[in-house]
Amino acid sequence: MEYFSMKQISYKSILAISAILFFICYYLDTVIDPSKTESVFVAGYMFAIMLAAFWSILNYIDHLRINPLYKSYHSIEEFISDLSVSLDEKNEIETMMIDYVSDQKKLGNDENRAIKDIIQQFKRGELTEKDIFFVHIHKYLLGLGLILLAITGVIYLLGVLSSVFQDKFFIVLEITNLCYALGFYLSFFMYNILNKILIRK
Repeated sequence: MEYFSMKQISYKSILAISAILFFICYYLDTVIDPSKTESVFVAGYMFAIMLAAFWSILNYIDHLRINPLYKSYHSIEEFISDLSVSLDEKNEIETMMIDYVSDQKKLGNDENRAIKDIIQQFKRGELTEKDIFFVHIHKYLLGLGLILLAITGVIYLLGVLSSVFQDKFFIVLEITNLCYALGFYLSFFMYNILNKILIRK
């Protein structure tokens, strides 16, 4: 499902390192005298947050796609693969383009010139989307944020029911999940603002 797809997250390793570092620093901060190691843990928190912010930027950029209208292509296959239409439409367009090039070759025209011409024709006449970028909705951030909130809720309830889950380890795990869930929702909000800015341009 689109809302719960881990596959849609890019650069997972950066996000994982950020979350693990945040958890470790927070946990050690609760079990070690903070007066002795305060600056170390503050640096750890800051680095974890910066990594998460860096991931957020990379993830957004990785999902951006330049509109085929604004790109140069050297083959029909390359052009077709970039179109944001259904597979049936891609096949139909590809067939039409190949037929055009074949007809031009029979008339004695250069194949490469024919390929460039037919691509330009489709750019001008067949594609109606004028935005420079094709933006992603990033619904997966909502679903994955919900999963982290659910885990947070389960740990909290277990803590209410059993003293075993009131250990500092579970409290820190609960807060880490909550922080990264909120981070997913904040990223979703920021991504949609950026999407609107790009579409308007």
